[in-house]
Amino acid sequence: MNNGRVKKTIAVALVCALLTVASIAGYIANAAGSLNSETSVEGSKAADNAAKGSSAGYEAIFERDSVIDIKVEIAEEDWKSILDDPLAEEYKSANVTVDGVTVENAGFRTKGNLTLRSVANSESDRYSFRIKLDKYVDGQTLLGLDEFVVNNMYSDPSYLREYLSYEALREIGAEVPEAVFANIYINDELYGFYLCVEAVDDSFLESSFGNNNGNLYKQEQGSTLQYVEGSNYDKSELKVGDDESKTDLKDFIRILNEMPEGGKGGIEGVLDVDSALKYIAVNTVLGNYDSYNGNMAQNYYLYGQDGKFTVIPWDYNMSLAGYGGGGDAATIPVDEPVMGVNMEKLPLIDNLLAVDEYKEKYHEYIKELLSYLEGFENRVAELSNIIRPYVEADPSKFYTMEQFEASIKYSETNTAINAETKTDASGNNSESINNNAANGQQQMPQDMPQGMQPPQDRFEGGNRPEPQAGGAGDMKGGPKGGMGMMGNSTSIINFIRDRVENITKQLNGELPTTGNTTMNNDRGGMRPGK
Repeated sequence: MNNGRVKKTIAVALVCALLTVASIAGYIANAAGSLNSETSVEGSKAADNAAKGSSAGYEAIFERDSVIDIKVEIAEEDWKSILDDPLAEEYKSANVTVDGVTVENAGFRTKGNLTLRSVANSESDRYSFRIKLDKYVDGQTLLGLDEFVVNNMYSDPSYLREYLSYEALREIGAEVPEAVFANIYINDELYGFYLCVEAVDDSFLESSFGNNNGNLYKQEQGSTLQYVEGSNYDKSELKVGDDESKTDLKDFIRILNEMPEGGKGGIEGVLDVDSALKYIAVNTVLGNYDSYNGNMAQNYYLYGQDGKFTVIPWDYNMSLAGYGGGGDAATIPVDEPVMGVNMEKLPLIDNLLAVDEYKEKYHEYIKELLSYLEGFENRVAELSNIIRPYVEADPSKFYTMEQFEASIKYSETNTAINAETKTDASGNNSESINNNAANGQQQMPQDMPQGMQPPQDRFEGGNRPEPQAGGAGDMKGGPKGGMGMMGNSTSIINFIRDRVENITKQLNGELPTTGNTTMNNDRGGMRPGK
């Protein structure tokens, strides 16, 4: 063999060797990259959406009928500060990992109103929390999501009220937040089984409306939308937008209240009427009176774009008769769909339903909901089978497994009032009687966790009061402990059966659609417009 051929053979061998080494190196690099990707973004859906970088990418987190893990890493001193004074609702920095995607230096705090105060004055530390991902890092998101909450299932032994309510709202085309069940971990310790809900903020607005250029108002307790000359409507908190003078909101409220009796006036220029009718219909059918339909007039948002507002539903843990008496909620007349307040004080209901066209549309939404509820019992059974092992493993749950099971099954002995006309103590027939009427005080949920009585005052001086002796039931295992519940759970199946039967009779003319005696119990406790 001559020298030229030898040199050529050696050169070819070297090239092949180099190509082989490069191939192996590339394979190793790809494998390492894959491992790193799985560490930061678990699951192909999350990874694909992260790569896209779209504002709707976070929808993969909220996959229907699934359970995700949310892990919070927070300094021990900050966690102790939160537990020592939960009513302060003070943000602390935390690293948050949602279904394998980590965001560092996010804002983390307690949240709530009645529920927060009630838990704070009990032996439990099972709070609801708000996670604001861009609190400390401007523009920071998780796959496009800027804020979400995790709700503690307060007043809900079924763990399903809020999830099913948002599902019903979607069924009739309402714009509502995404929701998914979640195991919450604090510093690597399982804290509880919660419901993760997309916050109504910038990312929600962009996803639902295409932009966040409008003005978003959170409607706090007492947001009746009654017109008050010169009022700044302090119960309407501007969350997004720059109209500090609330000019658009004031115009909407004025025009709403100026609607001629039975006429539209200029309402369609300042309100997406359908959004309001859907909101009212779902509250009516599902017995959700911790809302605009109840004596507290709260738990909804208004989003205004170019002066025209959309109603955005919020907070459904006391839906399905979880607020006030289950029997009363099952028999409320559909054309006077309020509890414990005179409907005249709620112009969004009173004035809209006075318009025949709007009332007819509202009845159509009710019928759509009745159709959805035909599969309610199967749907509850399906979801219960998914979440049951997580409920059982929940170390801080408010309710026992017996109460969970009772709340999701039909019971012949359930105390819910049957869907028939009732007779009050005076012998007068009435469609519904609310013996626990609101008189300016918020009604407590029917399924009140044991030891959780409504606190009268907030913490003073940042000091947490000692829980009342003997108030809680047996504390369960786990880091924070849960508690039992006084009385029996209300079955959401019983309520829906009674409610559907009652509404069907109303729409068929067998029962009146007016005659709501709970309006007689209005003691003027609200101060509208303040």
